[in-house]
Amino acid sequence: MKRLLSILSAMALLLSLCACGSEDAGHFALDMGNSSSQTERSDDDYTKPSGNSILIAYDPAQETVAQAADILADALSGDLQEIEDDSGLHADAYEYVLLGFAPDGDTLPQTVEAFLQRHDFGAHTIYPFVLGGSDEDVISSAGLYSSISQLQPGALMGNDVLMVSPDMTKDAIRAWAESLGLNRVAAVPENTPANTVATAAVTPKEPQVLYLWEEGNAPAQTEYTVNNGGYSDGPDFRPYITSFPVPNGVDVKGAILVCPGGAFQFRSDQPEGIDVAEALSALGYQSFVVDYRLRPYTQQEGALDLARAVRFVRSHAEEYRIDPRDIAVMGFSAGGILSGEMLLNFDEDVNPATFDPKYQPDELDSVSADAAACGMIYSFYGRLSVGTTDVDLLHSGNLPPTFYCYGTRDPFYKQFLANADAAEEAGVAVERLQLDGMPHGFGASGDWIPTYDQWLSAIFADN
Repeated sequence: MKRLLSILSAMALLLSLCACGSEDAGHFALDMGNSSSQTERSDDDYTKPSGNSILIAYDPAQETVAQAADILADALSGDLQEIEDDSGLHADAYEYVLLGFAPDGDTLPQTVEAFLQRHDFGAHTIYPFVLGGSDEDVISSAGLYSSISQLQPGALMGNDVLMVSPDMTKDAIRAWAESLGLNRVAAVPENTPANTVATAAVTPKEPQVLYLWEEGNAPAQTEYTVNNGGYSDGPDFRPYITSFPVPNGVDVKGAILVCPGGAFQFRSDQPEGIDVAEALSALGYQSFVVDYRLRPYTQQEGALDLARAVRFVRSHAEEYRIDPRDIAVMGFSAGGILSGEMLLNFDEDVNPATFDPKYQPDELDSVSADAAACGMIYSFYGRLSVGTTDVDLLHSGNLPPTFYCYGTRDPFYKQFLANADAAEEAGVAVERLQLDGMPHGFGASGDWIPTYDQWLSAIFADN
């Protein structure tokens, strides 16, 4: 019955997503009055400023901050933007935003608040660089991020706040900029027929990047041939998986598939993918980052990518030295929603051909896409901005034990609580980790990974 209902549910969700433009436009985006940057554009009115993914926005009234902004722009080849002269700014064209100003303790100056109210940066990563640096300055990174998060609910936290002072050297500022790794080119699979999860020989001890579907045979209902809406991926994008093997000398505990967030507009692979996978692999988990399909594709099509990845890992359990039952999925924000979508409707033996009759099944489709556990990191079962409280729906999904981790300063804090309560009422084994004072988008920071490791180790031990 679950499989029959899953198809009906998928179709209903497709219609609901199409009808919910404002909810589907941000990384857990709320309608904060920034609708101008949330609507889709035609080719005539969409212009990416310079091809850069990095914006350095700063308060020019602060000379030290302005000087630091110039150095950062040069070091990162980013676009400079004075925050009071921003009428032509397309904020959502940037993946990373470096925001420079002089804070008042943990609060934002009015000019910065107004700037953040005028623009919607969605799920993009914000790195503050602020005036300070003296012994008397006591500035809380979490406090500043909390203030930013109230105005940009889906923004990801960057690394520690950079404190700039008049005597700071150019080399020190450049070193901080380069340490962020924002210009790092992500590895993508080699475009050869033998480099897919169905054809490649796995290399369990070496990192590997593989396409999830054979070229021209990915299940889809969306027809995407021309990028006329400013989408992050072009029509030729093919979803793929990147492996992060357990280091030599470390006992293998199981496998985890990590889904970065990004509002289904982009994937925040660095703070919510690579950093997390590296930390988990060091603890004994064969880790995999899933680069799934984004808009204009639907949440359901991305969930099929994750299911395919789970099938791949399970089919090679022996090579990866794991018990095929010990496979977990986890995701951050939109990535957690994607994980939930897969577990509710596309796990077990659901064949992608039921979603797309044109899809040609292969041997991997006979492998179960079940997961032993789910990690919801500032996320929930539901869709963007809306965590479900439908107990019957959650019960019908036969969901695995679920780990919720969230901060008390996250704008969606109450939704996390309500969703976890509903999952628990539905019979799901729920574990909660609350990070006091933490806002949205903390990625691998916040010291939550050791607790998650203990919880997941116990889940796998009981399998």
